[in-house]
Amino acid sequence: MTLRAVAGLVVLHAAFAVAGAGVLWALRGRARRSDAVRLVGLGYLLGVATLGLLWTVLLTLGVPFGGATIVLSVTLVVAVAVLVGRRRQPGVERSGPRSSRRATIVTLAGIVAVGGYLVALFRVARVEGVFSFDGWAFWVTRGKAVYYFDGLDEQVFSTVPHPSYPPVIPILDAAAFHAMGSVDVVTLHVQYWLLAVGFVVAVAGLLAGRVPPWILWSSLALALVVPRLRTNVLAAQADLPLDYLVVTAAVLVALWLVDRHAWQLTTAAILLACGALVKREGLVLAACVLLAALAATGRTRRSAWPRLAIVGVAIVAATVPWRLWHATHGIEGETGTGGVDTLLTGRTIDSLRLALDVLADAERWSLVPTIGLVAAILAAVWGRRSHAVYATVLVLLLTLAGASTSIVFPEIGVTADEAVNPIVRLTVATVLVISCLTPLLLAGVWIGRPPVDDASAEEPAVP
Repeated sequence: MTLRAVAGLVVLHAAFAVAGAGVLWALRGRARRSDAVRLVGLGYLLGVATLGLLWTVLLTLGVPFGGATIVLSVTLVVAVAVLVGRRRQPGVERSGPRSSRRATIVTLAGIVAVGGYLVALFRVARVEGVFSFDGWAFWVTRGKAVYYFDGLDEQVFSTVPHPSYPPVIPILDAAAFHAMGSVDVVTLHVQYWLLAVGFVVAVAGLLAGRVPPWILWSSLALALVVPRLRTNVLAAQADLPLDYLVVTAAVLVALWLVDRHAWQLTTAAILLACGALVKREGLVLAACVLLAALAATGRTRRSAWPRLAIVGVAIVAATVPWRLWHATHGIEGETGTGGVDTLLTGRTIDSLRLALDVLADAERWSLVPTIGLVAAILAAVWGRRSHAVYATVLVLLLTLAGASTSIVFPEIGVTADEAVNPIVRLTVATVLVISCLTPLLLAGVWIGRPPVDDASAEEPAVP
């Protein structure tokens, strides 16, 4: 690792943040400085998603991917965002109540604790190696191919394992190599550290002012030290970047259930669309989020369901360029061989039991699932029911999605061994969803249920 490489990565990710801030401004309208600071993490992830989508389209069209493309595309996104943002009226979204002195102290303590952990994690990231099979076999290998051949090289992309996997992570890795000035696969892990930091800051910013600080920061701290997440947070793979995008989108949708601000749903759509181009599972996870939102908006379905349907169509449409590229280059998609006959066997029951056993494994996830279950029950009785329905349905759907892997692909063993079955990696998204929605569930209980539990209800102040 060199200072030149780290500095290059910092500049690249600062460009993500600037581009995302511009897009957020264009979607949300002008806001107060305090809100801009609060949403800096969300802007960063939005920049990663927006540029990931744009770069995928450009590379499928054959545009060479190099330093000039990176600079020009960032400039284009910022310019368009500024032009659109200047035409918008100032945002009318109200800010949260002013924090009390005690809340400020708790917030500062939480920032110090979580920030200290992330700083310690950086010391690991700067000397980490590519040890996982998936990392060196096809994720980093495809990133090198994009870097060396200035695009989607047909030979490499068709011969590595899982050739139909979407290209956003290899493209981001190639962008990092350009920023660092070389194929530095050690310093590359700092990029995955930056994505983790951006995710934490994004969720904290979205929930700040709506959730009591002691609930928010204790939940985030517990999520970071979960054993399975702690040991894989720096892996040069697509699993956690996908989870960051999907879980942040899930939090935005949860807020949209109450606020119904268009920018929340639009931002969630961009994050989910990029997630669908990070891994094949991204489409399934996006479907889980949208189906949970449908379940939670039954009373307002006339206005809510058409908007959610538009989001679903947009997410599918975002995957079309990549699907056309790998289809025209003779790269076959990987589809399951399981059919109705598989569903009617004992394998289905075994897969469901495995999914529940993995989720309930305290050695992997600590107390997160248990706390989430208690929070959902409390919210259903004393809190905001729309959030309780949304969180419960979403967790159930994500658990079913994890179980479906060994049903759709009968060749995969019904086991928690990660070398055989990816169900543990898929369960990370479920655990992160629980960690990030639990503060909203408990906040509703702590504050009290609003008189009308729908989008028109006034959000109570946080003590």
